[in-house]
Amino acid sequence: MPYQSKTQREVPEWAQGDPLMEWYATEVWGKRVTDDDALFENMNLQIFQAGLNWRMILARRDAFREAFHGWRIHKVAGMGPHDVSRLLQNAAIIRNLKKIEASIANARTVREIQREHGSFCHWFYDALEGDDLGALQKMLKETFTFMGPEIARMWLMSTGRIPTVD
Repeated sequence: MPYQSKTQREVPEWAQGDPLMEWYATEVWGKRVTDDDALFENMNLQIFQAGLNWRMILARRDAFREAFHGWRIHKVAGMGPHDVSRLLQNAAIIRNLKKIEASIANARTVREIQREHGSFCHWFYDALEGDDLGALQKMLKETFTFMGPEIARMWLMSTGRIPTVD
């Protein structure tokens, strides 16, 4: 079946029967993101999901937003050791030191991307060349912390950068 936008397809099997997952599958999954902070949030939620299930991450989405200053890139980039300690005590989020540190490091990387390319979204959708999954995964792994091939693949699909697989 050719790639279809969410407005043209039904709720995928993996989301059926769970209102939160159905919302995500129809309103977020596979759609192009036009806001740098929202793209950054999506990337980091994919990182926090590694080794866990997506439902768990979605259920904590508001807590993550609160803990990470609404995923505002400039705010996260300015976080330091005191913030890391605070986040490790926050039972409402996933308290994984490497993932927390990756979010902060990646915010700093995104700031550099914004300075060079004008926006994170422009870099991700327009300047980051190619549609070859392997090449994109390699580029993202080289650019960001805690960005393995599977995290990269899911991030690329969830943001509409590559066609989704249901």
